[in-house]
Amino acid sequence: MADPIQLLNVFDVETEQGSKSLLCFLDPIIAGIKGIDPRAIIGIYNAAEGEDFNPDGFKVNPAFVESITGYMNEEAATSDEIVEQAKTLPQGWLYIIDPRDPHEGNDDPPATNLIGAYAVDDSGQIVPGSFQYNEKHALFDRTHGVSGVLYDKTFYQWLHEID
Repeated sequence: MADPIQLLNVFDVETEQGSKSLLCFLDPIIAGIKGIDPRAIIGIYNAAEGEDFNPDGFKVNPAFVESITGYMNEEAATSDEIVEQAKTLPQGWLYIIDPRDPHEGNDDPPATNLIGAYAVDDSGQIVPGSFQYNEKHALFDRTHGVSGVLYDKTFYQWLHEID
């Protein structure tokens, strides 16, 4: 389950507004058994048959962004790595850089590689429910590729309630 490409699937569906192609963070078997959970729809992708994926023509689903935010607040905020980083930033913001970013050095990452940030209280603890998703974060970026969010096995399991 470490390869996001296996979990990124396009499902063509008919709606009252016509045919739509949904790019989902969802295994086809789970989709067949449970249906397509709107929270797992990354967004709408409309392309001509045989055309390669174009991030410019992709529209992100707000419900998927809410899923990322929920996961970051409910699960990731208590991870050892996040807790340790927060201790070094009392009364500040802990910025979460997309794992796809090979960011090294003192330069700030591009906005497209900044997933979001947590508020940190004066004792170095994450403020519960404080994660804010960065609207400029790109799940699919021409330069940097697929977001590391879509490689996160724990996020996938949280989203689909898999033990």
